Amino acid sequence: MNKTELKRKLTALDVNYQEYSLDGELISDNIILYNSYHTWDVFYLDERGDRHEEKSFSSEKEACEYIYKLFKESKEIEKKYLK
Repeated sequence: MNKTELKRKLTALDVNYQEYSLDGELISDNIILYNSYHTWDVFYLDERGDRHEEKSFSSEKEACEYIYKLFKESKEIEKKYLK
C-alpha cells in the first residue's frame, strides 16, 4: 500500500482528513507519516510539538499498513462504545 491508496482507504473508513498528515507536514494533534531518507516514521504529534508512539519502518508499504491498522482499530472501538 502507498500513500495514495492509504488515503483512499482512510476516506472509505470515514476518517477525517484533519486527523492525519501523509506528506510529512507537521500538524499538531495528527498522526504523521514522515519520510526521513531511508526510513518512514509514523508518530502522533501533540499540541506542544512532541512526538508520541513513534515507530520507524523500512518501507512506505509497512508504514501505510500500520497507519491503516491504527485507524481501523480506532473506528472499531468507536463503533463498540459510541453507539
